[in-house]
Amino acid sequence: MRLKDRVVLITGAGGTIGREVTRLLAENGARLAVTDMVPAALQSVMDELGGSSSALWGRAADAADFEDFSAFVDSASEALGRPEALVNVAGTFKFVDFVDSKPAEWSEMISANLLTALVACRCVLPAMVEAGTGAIVNFASTAGEYGSIRPAAAYAAAKGGVIGFTKSLAREVSPKGIRVNAISPGPIDTPALKAVTDAERAVAASRTLVGRLGQPRDIAEGVLYLVSDASAFVTGTVLQVNGGSLL
Repeated sequence: MRLKDRVVLITGAGGTIGREVTRLLAENGARLAVTDMVPAALQSVMDELGGSSSALWGRAADAADFEDFSAFVDSASEALGRPEALVNVAGTFKFVDFVDSKPAEWSEMISANLLTALVACRCVLPAMVEAGTGAIVNFASTAGEYGSIRPAAAYAAAKGGVIGFTKSLAREVSPKGIRVNAISPGPIDTPALKAVTDAERAVAASRTLVGRLGQPRDIAEGVLYLVSDASAFVTGTVLQVNGGSLL
């Protein structure tokens, strides 16, 4: 029970990876405050874990909206106690050639993938700083590290921003006892990849050194490491969980 009774906030808990992160942290004893923009997806996760209890609380919230997410954090703190860790899984993507893209699509990518991290971190940090301890895990991407292989320049820009934000924030708050890291998934077997052809899936798998797509559990295990005391001397880093792709 590596996280026994530790209060962890998770955004994007209703997505494929967010759901697996939620499962694994619950298995390891965390008390979870979960949110997602899709109420039905969030409810499904909560139902799977047994519904609201002293160890699980959640409501739909927009992590890109400061007032909405701030209210979520306040309510979660009343229900479970001070947040000791934050996992920012929330995000989305869209493949589109940049020359065909529109400003609204850029804003969507920046808001969903970068602004969510900024807002959530800002909302939880005061309590963490006051306590002198905490752990934050932001979600980056290989697209943010190396550029997107498929056309998704705005998405890559947002994820590159997450990396810069993570490193800068670590410089600011790690001396105050808060560790800030990012996890960077490679090609993961999610609905997005399930929707493409078998040939395209094979190409994605071939870009890894282990010859397979990653599973959501692979990412969740990385999150568990970064949230737990096993990574007590790790901050300001990007943990690459990508099977060696783009090495």
